[in-house]
Formats: sequence, C-alpha cells, structure tokens
Amino acid sequence: MIQVTEKEIQAVLDEKVRPVLQSHNGGVDLVGIEEGEVVRLRLAGACASCMGAEQTIRDIIIASVRESFPSLRDVRVETGVSDEMLAEALRFLKRAK
Repeated sequence: MIQVTEKEIQAVLDEKVRPVLQSHNGGVDLVGIEEGEVVRLRLAGACASCMGAEQTIRDIIIASVRESFPSLRDVRVETGVSDEMLAEALRFLKRAK
C-alpha cells in the first residue's frame, strides 16, 4: 500500500478544502497520519461548532481527501473545541476578573 505524507495531505487541504471552509470563517488542521493510511484532522474556527459540521465533514473534507487518496483506510475528523482553545479561553477569563 502506498503511504500518504503530511505534505501531500496539506496540499489537498490547501487546494480543495480550506478555501471552502475559510469562506465561512472556519478551517481544518492536520492532526497526523497513522501508519500512512489513516488521516486525522480537526475542524477549526467557526466550523468546529457549526450545526452543519457533519455535512461539511462528509461532503467536503472526507470526499476531497478520499478522492485524492483512494488507498487511505480512513479519514477521521474531530469536531469541537481543541485543548489549545480551551486553555486560551481560561487565560482570558482569568484576566477579565
């Protein structure tokens, strides 16, 4: 099986996925690639908490990555707030007191 690299995934995200998500103040981050065949992504910005996230994940993100790399075993997309965003919110709240 051909192993996919982070550079190749980033190129597909930059070309096909990010422009669509950025038009809605959202984004997607590459979390990692497991064994070259399972891509892990995380929604960012407005997309992370959007009610339409599941459709975006299925119709835009997964479809684009799988179309470019049909040999992938899986594409997993995390939704919700990242640990970094939670930490930043806590720092902001502590300063506001």
